Amino acid sequence: MIKLDVKKIIKRLSELFFTLLFVTLLSFILMRVSKVDPATAYAKRAIGNPTELQIENIRSSMGFDKPLLVQYFSWLKGLFQMDLGKSLVSGYSVWDEIWKAFPKTLLIVGISSIIQFISIIVIGSLMFILKNKLIRRLFKVLCIVGISVPSFYISTLFLDIFGVKYNLISVTNNIGFKGSIPPAICLAVFIICFYVPLFYNGLIKESNEDYSMYLRCQGLSEFKILINHLIPNGILGIIPSFLQSIGLSIAGATVIERVFSVPGFGYLIVNSVIERDAPMIHSTVFFLAFFIALMNIIADIINERIEGERS
Repeated sequence: MIKLDVKKIIKRLSELFFTLLFVTLLSFILMRVSKVDPATAYAKRAIGNPTELQIENIRSSMGFDKPLLVQYFSWLKGLFQMDLGKSLVSGYSVWDEIWKAFPKTLLIVGISSIIQFISIIVIGSLMFILKNKLIRRLFKVLCIVGISVPSFYISTLFLDIFGVKYNLISVTNNIGFKGSIPPAICLAVFIICFYVPLFYNGLIKESNEDYSMYLRCQGLSEFKILINHLIPNGILGIIPSFLQSIGLSIAGATVIERVFSVPGFGYLIVNSVIERDAPMIHSTVFFLAFFIALMNIIADIINERIEGERS
């Protein structure tokens, strides 16, 4: 039976609340100090060559002339009322735009997480099984390269090879399950290369534990020990931080979605920043921070459960 620690729940919820409060307030402050005024950006899109009077009228009608805290608390009020305003670019509801784009990103992150999890286990186990030091070093070098190369370069190279040169994937309008696989693969590269050495080191550590020696004395083969004991215990060691990386994958998807022309949440964030779409920027920042913070909380809870079981 799972015991609920009320104090810990309240602490985590308060941390989540103040984190979201700080991040969203910071987005308003950065928007205010930015050299590009959202009212001016909107006026140039709507009018073309607006006068100062027209810009001031637009700024006043949209409430951008009000004090920063007044704008912020007005936005918070709308958030609690499920009304985030309208996009300055499309004119549609910000809430509707986000919920239309978010599932596409979740699909990419979900597929990518499965690819990451399977690849980490398979590659890490191969490194453990193969006794050749040269092959192990080769894997480690590849992991370093995968961590070092930016995701946008990997995505561009992937698209150039498989989309342009061999015409195996579409270079535009990548939606649906099939269209989500290429960006999911590119998104997975960094996480795989980061966690493979950690998982491999975890297997080495577990293989030197007393229970491993005892299992060998019982006559179990190295393969059975690996499959039945080392891998499960090794996975437990990386699960909490791996869950945190899933939250960060939402942020990592921003550039990749742009490269693959996926109209997802990341694509929405980049466009809103480029167009200085203030209502969309504040709202996407909120949802991005909420998802990352939520995954961190889940990771902490699971980590505590694992530590409790081991102790």
